[in-house]
Amino acid sequence: MSIYSVVIHAKPENLESVSTALEETKGVEIHGTSEKGKLVVSLDHPDRGYCSDTLMGFHNIPGVLSSALIFEYFEDDDSNSELPDGIKLSEDACELENACQN
Repeated sequence: MSIYSVVIHAKPENLESVSTALEETKGVEIHGTSEKGKLVVSLDHPDRGYCSDTLMGFHNIPGVLSSALIFEYFEDDDSNSELPDGIKLSEDACELENACQN
């Protein structure tokens, strides 16, 4: 299982077409956008290679200026290990818990 959190910067005039292209991409969910062309998205898929290729493919979407990987979580499907402290899986994405506490 791979979960990526990404910030994408698009030309503001292309925000709608970039959003549409992202929404049509398997495993991508848009969590927020700004009028200045920034989008916060998550990407999750069982195949780490698919996620890496998709992340690199964001640059090929017309109107995308840049994309930045903010967070990556990867776990082998055969692994029985638990998530690191402070991370909880939700239906949408990983959420940091206790990030602002001591």
